[in-house]
Amino acid sequence: MPDHDERETQILRAATAVIIRQGYDKTTMSDIADEAGVSRGTVYLYFKGKEELFEALLYWEWTQYSQIWLEAIESDPRGGTIGGFYRAIFRAVGSRPLMASIMRRDRRVLGNYLRKPDNQVAWMESGSTTVDLIKALQAVGAARQDLDPEVTAHLLETLSYGQLTIADFKSPDQLPPFPVVMEALADMMDRWLLPEDGGNSEAGKEVIRQVVAETKGRIEQMRLSNVQARDTKEVV
Repeated sequence: MPDHDERETQILRAATAVIIRQGYDKTTMSDIADEAGVSRGTVYLYFKGKEELFEALLYWEWTQYSQIWLEAIESDPRGGTIGGFYRAIFRAVGSRPLMASIMRRDRRVLGNYLRKPDNQVAWMESGSTTVDLIKALQAVGAARQDLDPEVTAHLLETLSYGQLTIADFKSPDQLPPFPVVMEALADMMDRWLLPEDGGNSEAGKEVIRQVVAETKGRIEQMRLSNVQARDTKEVV
C-alpha cells in the first residue's frame, strides 16, 4: 500500500489532470477521487476541501516545475545567461501544462479561484522581479552593463508572455514547433543581452540558484501561513 506521500502525490496528479481538462470551477472532489482511483473519503483524509487541495496542488506544481527548470539551467553551459534562463523556463513550462495556465492566468482553468483576494497565484507572482534578476546578472558580469533593467525586463516579459499566449490568437498548425521557437528566442536574447566577452555564465547560474531558493522559501512560507490560518479559523 502506498505511503502517505505517494498517495498524496497520486491525488495531486489526478487533480492536475481533471482541472486542466474541465477547469477549477467544474471540478469536484468526487471527480478527483475517480481520476485517482480512490474513494472520495480518501481524498478528504488528505484535504479538507477543494480550495485546500488546489492550493496544495499549486505548491506541488511549482516545486515540480522549478526542479525541471533548475536541472535545465545546470545542464546548459549557457544556463547562467538571460537566454539560458528563458530557455529553461520554456522547457519546464512545455512539460507542465498547469504551470503554463498559471503563468498566463488562464480563467478557463483557474476559474473563480483568481477572484479570491489572497489567492496563491498572485502571491506566487509577487516578490523577485525580472528587473531584480537583470540587475543581479549585470552585477556578476552575465548581462550587458549598458542595459536599462526596467526597459529590458518589459521587453523580455512581452516576449515570454507572448510565447505563452500566442495559441490564443493563432491556430496551433500555423505555429513553428515549440522547441525550435524556444531555442531561437533564447539565442536572440543572448545575442542582444550578453557582454561582448560572452558573459560569466557560471556566476549567472549562482544568481539563478539563489532566485529559486528564495522563491521556494517564500512559497513555502505562504503555504504554512495558509495552513495556520485555516487551523485557527477551525478552532474559533
